[in-house]
Amino acid sequence: MDEPNGDGSGQWAWTKAEAVSRLMQLQETAAGGELVDSRTALDEVDRLASAFVGDPQVQTLVESTRAIVKMTAAPGLVDVEGMREVLKNLGEIAGDQAGPLMELMPDYLDAVQSHLQGGDLATTLARFAGILKRAEDLPDSDLLRTVTAEIARAAELMRSLDGGEPDGDEAGHDRRLEAVRELTDRPGATDLERAMRLAATGGAALNEGREQNLGRINEGIADLREAVKLSGDHPEGVFHRAGLALAVYRRSEVTGSLADVDEAITVLERARELARGPAHPHWSIVNDMLSQFRQRRGKPSSSSLAVLDSLRGHAWQVLLQPDAGVARATALRAAQDAVETAGRLLVEHEPTDALRALDAGRGLLLFSATELRDPCPRLIEAGEDGLAERWRSEARPSAWLRDEVIEVLSRDTDLLDPPTLEEIQEALGRLGADALVYLVPAAAPVPGWAVIAPAEGPPRYLALPYLAIDDGMEIERYLAATAARRDSALLGKTREFKSAEPADFAESLDALCSWAWKAAIGPIIKPYLDNTSGRTPRLVLIPMGDLARVPWQAARRPDGKYLVELAAVSQAASARMLCASAAAEPVRHTAAGLVVADPETEGPAVDLQSARLEAYAIHRTFCPGATYLGRRPDGSVSGSGAGTPDEVRNWLRADGSHAGTMVHFATHGDMTTDAAHASSRLLLAGGDLTADELIRLLDGGRHPIGLVVLAGCHTGQSIHGYDEAYSLGTLFLAAGARTVLSTQWSIPDQDTSLLMYMFHHFLITERRPPWDALRQAQLWMLDDARSVPSQMPVPLRRMLAGTDPTRLTSWAGFVHWGQ
Repeated sequence: MDEPNGDGSGQWAWTKAEAVSRLMQLQETAAGGELVDSRTALDEVDRLASAFVGDPQVQTLVESTRAIVKMTAAPGLVDVEGMREVLKNLGEIAGDQAGPLMELMPDYLDAVQSHLQGGDLATTLARFAGILKRAEDLPDSDLLRTVTAEIARAAELMRSLDGGEPDGDEAGHDRRLEAVRELTDRPGATDLERAMRLAATGGAALNEGREQNLGRINEGIADLREAVKLSGDHPEGVFHRAGLALAVYRRSEVTGSLADVDEAITVLERARELARGPAHPHWSIVNDMLSQFRQRRGKPSSSSLAVLDSLRGHAWQVLLQPDAGVARATALRAAQDAVETAGRLLVEHEPTDALRALDAGRGLLLFSATELRDPCPRLIEAGEDGLAERWRSEARPSAWLRDEVIEVLSRDTDLLDPPTLEEIQEALGRLGADALVYLVPAAAPVPGWAVIAPAEGPPRYLALPYLAIDDGMEIERYLAATAARRDSALLGKTREFKSAEPADFAESLDALCSWAWKAAIGPIIKPYLDNTSGRTPRLVLIPMGDLARVPWQAARRPDGKYLVELAAVSQAASARMLCASAAAEPVRHTAAGLVVADPETEGPAVDLQSARLEAYAIHRTFCPGATYLGRRPDGSVSGSGAGTPDEVRNWLRADGSHAGTMVHFATHGDMTTDAAHASSRLLLAGGDLTADELIRLLDGGRHPIGLVVLAGCHTGQSIHGYDEAYSLGTLFLAAGARTVLSTQWSIPDQDTSLLMYMFHHFLITERRPPWDALRQAQLWMLDDARSVPSQMPVPLRRMLAGTDPTRLTSWAGFVHWGQ
């Protein structure tokens, strides 16, 4: 290495040979798991990249070194799209010299991505098999041939470990165990490689936790102890310690030894120390096991603490993922773990902790969209200006950058923690609600649950055995009919069924309303109806899983009364989101705003004539100062614009309250639920606006929006699974809108127009809050003796005469969120 540069920088001038040697040394150190400080190593790589900008050989090494350092810096942290970008850069630098590696790596990354997104093992192994087949023609001495051979061993090991053997199949289990041992017995491996293979054989000996043979269990324990010894304090040792604790605990189940339980707890406590915090990919599983083992030893308080620590790890992992499909799979596992954890806590009569457990696994993709939308101001406030600049400079912040940002944002804060009971009760008080109710579906043999946080007093819970989604039950029949109705709507992109509707949907919905009362609402609402104060109760529901698709406001008592006639009902994406909505400063309603009426869209979307009448009447009667985009009732285009994406963008970007604080979309809605490309959008003239873009527009610094009405199909349906509540409507809430109305199904065009007109009537004319205005509009639809407002336009009056507003599909599909 030469002397320092003469520019006063104090930096050393590297020769090319020294730079190449240093980069290869960093790769070797990182690959061997011996890199002490990955951040310093990456800084050094950046300096070398700057010093040899025009040298393709050095730049190729720089890119590959960055990738290796990042992959080995955080075990379990895989950013597939980030690796694709690295490959692209390598290909551009190496050109024709890229060779077989560049040809095979995209397929390898596809296989990894399939696995991370929750794909089945057979699909993943089939992808690996294709890679191996293509590598067979390479020379034995080729490095890529060696790498693919290692992939082959790993794939075969995965296949051998998968599935287990039926109880009692001793010979089958012995054959499987022997196959795993043969695969792991290879000379020349590093200590970390040997540790991983010993952990695999030790885990296989347990036969997926079913092993009864004490000799086999002890053999597995011996292998796992050696794996722990070989891994030392390396981060991968966390996984091996978790495996050892599980094996020792299994022995305690066979022998009844509490000493083994104590040892398992000690091993996990050491694993927890080594993991250091929720950033570690095995943090959740370590703490979840620790909670269960402590519970067995009669230590409920320390068990509850471990539960919450476990769930913090899930939140971190979802925030970490830049890949939508991987984030979705991670969030799904988090929701499942949260429900299982809450069930255990309720069996132990701990509803307060159960509430926090449920919320810790709920709406994590929505939480991620909120927290990491623009973290730069908080990073700068924390003194991390450089990190903020790096975030701004990346069009798609990588998993590694996200990891650094989350670490800063979670310092000395409760970023990863769900709200406490006290915080929930404060939010309920601000909103004037009586209770927040989590609805958890049954999963045999465990019953369903209602976990209730009242505005005052201790939490309570109810076991709900009928709250099940099984074949042949009313809800399962309804869900099937809803799916068929949704598929029909997506083909036409329309607010469906102007007058008639499919009989199977109407029948299933009718049966569902009776089931909803029996399964959940009847037992939940009884104490509030017994209250003699005369005040209408108000509940905020958080239905889990497919229960989110149920129109709970239409739950019907045996005497024919609907819940909406007895109480006010809102929904929340999570208790965390409820608290955020309640804490936001209310936004005063004005006569200005934005109304978008049935813009002429591209494709097969049919005209929404009733939606034009609805929007035009609302504009003329209740918000004459609003910008009106789209088509008038006669089909002519508004002078303010046809309702193009750019026109909506311009209004959303407008500064100052003169633009208004209300948005009403009487348009088509569309959604895609594909795991990797899930999206929800509004269809506009000449294009569309996705939910993600709408959120960015709302977050651009304009004045806050008080009310968003999404009078289009499926605007309340989640695109990432119902435990996420990640819909067009909730994304508006996440971006700061105070109140949102959205829909659960393909809504009927004419009846929706009447409901929406009456909603604005009660909101503006009678000055009711949005949640009550929606309820009053729904009650108006149900009332055969309804009074028609004198200002209702004649076309809407004619529409009323030609339809039956009391039909369930006419009024029950709208849901209130927020303030």
